[in-house]
Amino acid sequence: MILDTIKRVCKYALTNEAEFIERVRQESALQEKNAVRENKKKLTKSKRRRDEVTGLVRKLYESYAAGKIPESQFADLIKSYDDEQVHLDSEIARLQSEIDDFHIDSMGADRFMELVKKHMEFSALTPVLLNEFIEKVIVHEGDKSSGKRIQKVDIYLNFIGNFDLPTLEVAEELPTRLSKGRKPRRLMTPEELEHEREIDHRAYAKKRAKRIAIEQAERDKILAGTSFEMLASSQNDSTKIAV
Repeated sequence: MILDTIKRVCKYALTNEAEFIERVRQESALQEKNAVRENKKKLTKSKRRRDEVTGLVRKLYESYAAGKIPESQFADLIKSYDDEQVHLDSEIARLQSEIDDFHIDSMGADRFMELVKKHMEFSALTPVLLNEFIEKVIVHEGDKSSGKRIQKVDIYLNFIGNFDLPTLEVAEELPTRLSKGRKPRRLMTPEELEHEREIDHRAYAKKRAKRIAIEQAERDKILAGTSFEMLASSQNDSTKIAV
């Protein structure tokens, strides 16, 4: 599976280099936006808790000074709050650093293309190939809900992550004419290739829009019935108007 993924992505990258680079950059931009948004939420939550702890420590000192709590209890509570403050300070610094460091890795596609051109011919998965191409492999829990066991595996490539090949690229494996009379891309004229790439662009845009809609629906479902529901709805309406 890993070898097949490397082969398919390398073939697509070589055949459609400009389009491949653009795809990687678009995906990087989307991932960056989602990651930064999530980190900002966590940062706001940590800062809020840090302020709460500071206020609790101040009240604790006042109660201790007024003789309202014994020294032993005061010492235990102070240590607990102090440990939490140290943890929060570390978490705040980490999140802020990640937010500051997040940027679109425009060099990712170029660096992957260097690997592709370095390993033009290979038929087996060697340790060198594995180390240079593969970032990580995530094997999900088996799903038997359909009556058959389905095992999902996500393969992340170095520099480009879990790259999603265009659906039409699967058909390139066929040695003869494809469905609806289309030829394999290696046999197409420049004009035919340009037409196929335009179809790819439209399919990719449609798939991306569908994924964003699903993510928004999931967020709306989570917020339904909460105090944030109206806020999320107004933001969605603003986004639609802007679009």
